[in-house]
Amino acid sequence: MTEVDARGKSCPLPIVLTAKALRSASAGELVTVRADDRAFPEDIQAWCRKTSHELVSLESKAGFFEALVKKP
Repeated sequence: MTEVDARGKSCPLPIVLTAKALRSASAGELVTVRADDRAFPEDIQAWCRKTSHELVSLESKAGFFEALVKKP
């Protein structure tokens, strides 16, 4: 599983890094994304809707958000 650590980066970098990781992923592969940008939850949900990626989970952790995204 690929992991993207976008903590400390502000919009749009967490989404840019997520898109880059998923471009090189295989179909069905999961990517874990960690980000502390306040806009990240809304951004990742909108991006997944627009790109047909599945947002498997989105959790608020201690000081950051963690998303699990599946490539179609």
